[in-house]
Amino acid sequence: MSVFIDIKPGQWVLAFAEPYGPYMRSMKEQLEMFRNRGGGWDSHSAAEIFHVYQVTVVNPKTYFVGESVTLPNAYVKERQPRTHVIATGASKEEMTNLRDRFFAIGEEASDKIEAEMYRRIEKFSARESAKAEVKIHRLLPHHFRSEP
Repeated sequence: MSVFIDIKPGQWVLAFAEPYGPYMRSMKEQLEMFRNRGGGWDSHSAAEIFHVYQVTVVNPKTYFVGESVTLPNAYVKERQPRTHVIATGASKEEMTNLRDRFFAIGEEASDKIEAEMYRRIEKFSARESAKAEVKIHRLLPHHFRSEP
């Protein structure tokens, strides 16, 4: 059984946009995916994955949305599942800030991992490229002879 975050009309919520919600995982597992860039959707922005909504009506398993912060062409239904709610707050700015801070964690970690990966591979990469160049010269020597 899902445990819902307590929400009240008038509050703002940070929630997964419907396609990105925790359908096959628990909320904990879904949130932990964002330890890496984009949580598996690394070409998607925070605004695509997370929406910020103002709550108008709360039902046992759903809530209704008033104002929202989404991308211009985002598909937003007036009724949203409570299973997708990540956090609540008093203002739109507070939830937008939380969204951006949360999303930045995985981006920062992925950037550091990538930088370290390239740093460690740099010497090996140079050696292998040099070996490949020698093989090309040997395979097609007529293109690489010195002209008299």
